[in-house]
Amino acid sequence: MEVCSIILSAGKGSRLLSSIPKPLHLISGKTMLQWVIDANKSAGIKKTILVVSQEFSELDTKNQNLPKVIQKKPLGTGDAVRIAIPSLNNFEGIVLICFADTPFITPNTLKKIVKSFKNDTKLVITGFKKFENNKYGKIIFDTHKRPIEIIEEKDAKREKVNSNICNGGIMAIHNSALKYLNKIKKNPLSKEYYLTDIVKILSKENIKTSYIEINEEEILGINTQLDLSIAEGIAQNLIRKKAMINGVKLIDPNSIFINHDTKFGKDVIVHPNVVFGENVIVDSFVEIKSFSHLEQCEIKKDSIIGPFARIRGGSIIGKKAKIGNFVEIKKSDISEKVKINHLSYIGDTEIGFSTNIGAGTITCNFDGKNKNKTKIGKNSFVGSNSTIIAPIRIGDNVTMGAGSVFNKDVPNNNLSIGRAYQINKKTKKD
Repeated sequence: MEVCSIILSAGKGSRLLSSIPKPLHLISGKTMLQWVIDANKSAGIKKTILVVSQEFSELDTKNQNLPKVIQKKPLGTGDAVRIAIPSLNNFEGIVLICFADTPFITPNTLKKIVKSFKNDTKLVITGFKKFENNKYGKIIFDTHKRPIEIIEEKDAKREKVNSNICNGGIMAIHNSALKYLNKIKKNPLSKEYYLTDIVKILSKENIKTSYIEINEEEILGINTQLDLSIAEGIAQNLIRKKAMINGVKLIDPNSIFINHDTKFGKDVIVHPNVVFGENVIVDSFVEIKSFSHLEQCEIKKDSIIGPFARIRGGSIIGKKAKIGNFVEIKKSDISEKVKINHLSYIGDTEIGFSTNIGAGTITCNFDGKNKNKTKIGKNSFVGSNSTIIAPIRIGDNVTMGAGSVFNKDVPNNNLSIGRAYQINKKTKKD
């Protein structure tokens, strides 16, 4: 049976107090919407339709290829699904309905929902047990344990409901039952069309519905910055756990931030208070010491990074390299066995095999208008407190005097000194 997905993404997120549309807020470096899209892809669902607001359509750049339906007015979930139906193009099969602000739905659960369509079932809803007081809608069942109604928290009948089965929101409906969405009426209190009303409508038509229980964490809804921080904690725990299961040693996991796309090799050691931004690749036997920040870079085998190092976008750190404390690397190719141990800025630079960069070295890569490149050869030594003004080429086996300013190329096998002579003058005694 064919399966497609409608992801409701039109929420503006007013309670987040942000100008960014709710579905585009990040969790571990990935938008809430992308978490849901990826889950659908992993579940093998090939067709996905997004229901979005006008603002969202203009801001979302990653999913330009996905069909989008704009919900011009926030008239509820029932209206959102209804306006998406024409985009199905007479699709025949199961339509999954997901929510961009419930990012932790898993591929396994989506598969489980689809497999629940048996013996003329037309609707499958999800839920979970919760005994404490809460604001979730409650699922009402008949004597055959089939769902017949979902009563929302705002409904006056809620006080009389004796059910601890909460509505999970995510559901699936067979295309033959989509026509019943037109029977959903506007809620008199909220003036919105509730998708949950479809359960009662189908029950009255004696159309078979079904229910599956899922983990509450999977349908965690995000409406405030507090919710977002809770979701971040959940995502980080999942990512850290996966890293450790795969052999990464996180000395203090709770203090380490790992982006969703960080890749680790074997026998990596990460000390406390390290941040991995987007697109970081860490090879095997790398050690990353405390208070380091890495983003858009590759760290090759047997390297040591930090403490207090910053590796920025476009940088490659070669095998057995050492990048020490208070060193910043930006858009640079650092070769094997290079040492940059202290207090340096290296930007737009290539450094050859086994070169040593002394403390306080700066590559001046920006002239006020353009970024310029520095190239330093192999087996060279740059003295402490050197200022290297790009564009410049420094050869192999070069020694550069400490405290110098270099603005001319240095050939291979040279000693170069670019500083004023020291003058000592005797002073008169008092």
